[in-house]
Amino acid sequence: MSSAWALVEDDEELLFVRRSLDVGRGGQWCPPGGTIWEQEWPEVACVREVYEEAGLRVTVEQPVAIFESAHYFVCSLNSPREALHLNPDECIDAEWVAPESLLELGTVMDLSRIIPVLDLAGYRTPSIPEHLSLSVPERVFG
Repeated sequence: MSSAWALVEDDEELLFVRRSLDVGRGGQWCPPGGTIWEQEWPEVACVREVYEEAGLRVTVEQPVAIFESAHYFVCSLNSPREALHLNPDECIDAEWVAPESLLELGTVMDLSRIIPVLDLAGYRTPSIPEHLSLSVPERVFG
């Protein structure tokens, strides 16, 4: 199953959402994103998922990488931050976080991918935990 994930950037911070407890990987923090529908472009899925989860309008600025059919994109925010409205069926919390402070949130979904994605997108990354092996993307853009 393919997925699309948005690095939504605003004022040098990225949006991370905490997944609802009754969905897969519940309680974990991740960028907004999710399943790409059949015949849907990954960029379209990325924009749709941000709106469905957080009520925010975004524009895909650039693709970053693909890891095993998970597509990651840098997105600019078209709505004010204050327009954030979580869909409780999908997300129970949201935080704007400086990329290098990401680990302060708690458990981050797919951290072994997120750190390389942040690095490839040009963000400062958190210190890599000793036990963590970083994933290598199948495809890098840019």
